[in-house]
Amino acid sequence: MELILRALLCNYFLAGIVSTYTLTDEKNLRTSLLTGYDKELRPGTDRTFPLSVQAAFFLFSINEFDLNTGKLSLTGLFKISWIDERLSWNPVMYNQTNATSFKQNKVWIPNFININPYEDIKGLGSDLISVRVSSTGHCDWFAIQGLEVICDADVTKFPFDSQYCTMKFFIWGYLPHEIDVQFNSSEAFLTLYQENGIWDITDSTSHTQLNFYGYEEIVIGLQLKRRTSYYIVFLMLPKIALTSLLGFVFLLPPESGERVGLSTTVLLSIVLYLTLIQDMLPESSEPSVSLIGYMLVSYVVSGAISVICVIFSLRFQSSCQKPVPGFIMSFVKFCRKREKSLNTVEIFDSKSLEMDENEDSVTWTEVGRLFDKTCFVISLIQLALTSTIFFSLAIS
Repeated sequence: MELILRALLCNYFLAGIVSTYTLTDEKNLRTSLLTGYDKELRPGTDRTFPLSVQAAFFLFSINEFDLNTGKLSLTGLFKISWIDERLSWNPVMYNQTNATSFKQNKVWIPNFININPYEDIKGLGSDLISVRVSSTGHCDWFAIQGLEVICDADVTKFPFDSQYCTMKFFIWGYLPHEIDVQFNSSEAFLTLYQENGIWDITDSTSHTQLNFYGYEEIVIGLQLKRRTSYYIVFLMLPKIALTSLLGFVFLLPPESGERVGLSTTVLLSIVLYLTLIQDMLPESSEPSVSLIGYMLVSYVVSGAISVICVIFSLRFQSSCQKPVPGFIMSFVKFCRKREKSLNTVEIFDSKSLEMDENEDSVTWTEVGRLFDKTCFVISLIQLALTSTIFFSLAIS
């Protein structure tokens, strides 16, 4: 225990001795380093070797992703390190001054230029950011930045879509053999990331690549996956439940007089949903139109057909003096026999005998009821089939 206390005391006093430099010492150091310093010249005594630049990207937050305009707005930090031998010194000559800081406009920095900006082309950092320099000439530049880049969205599987967005940078004014950029990690660091309410980050990448002209690009890639819970609860389920009402319209008694009104109201509600989703999606059809758009259009078409079928059904069941056509009569008789064959118990009484005697007669009211049953079944099958196809294609 005594040895541990002695070691701690020795470290404490040594730290006090090492850190005894004053403001005057650091001022003299800065004056000496910047005298004759040309920030337009890149570091490196031997120009036959490229300057090694180490980089890492830390993502803080995703601020906005507008699918209509393709604008991705986020906040992140670049940690960039390099060796500038012109900024090295002997700490003994400056009372053990081991490190100092310079505004980034005072010393040379690798000028990262964003080459896929949403609006103006900007470089990293600002005059408020400093470069930390150690006595060995090691420079650390922590460039925090709000970035706005272009990301073309593929909304084919909306709201189950995933997007891959990239931020591309280029060190302007230097050839590939003059500066060599290397990332400390093949992925972006998410230790400081604040979760976004709409998008999840499933993967990330940070690397360099040569473009078509042979120049090196610095690329930060983010794989984004949409959070679907909100869209399922407040968009998909209400829309499917609303569309299912189209089939139940045919179960309303014709005497109620509400068939046309209900079917028209449901059709207008589906059109409203289509308008809301169109506002969320980009107008461009590249690479493909959203599947949910096709789904809603099919619902609109089925809604329009349902309104027409309701009108025909009411027409059938109204007082009509014209005889029932032969092909319709044959179909009704076939359905009548089919229904009888499914009954396992038959009651033989005077009423059933009368029905047997009149089984060859078919009225328009019976035609209308059979038409309603057929439309009801077809409507539910169409809804189930369309929804199943959409979910199978969107989730796959």
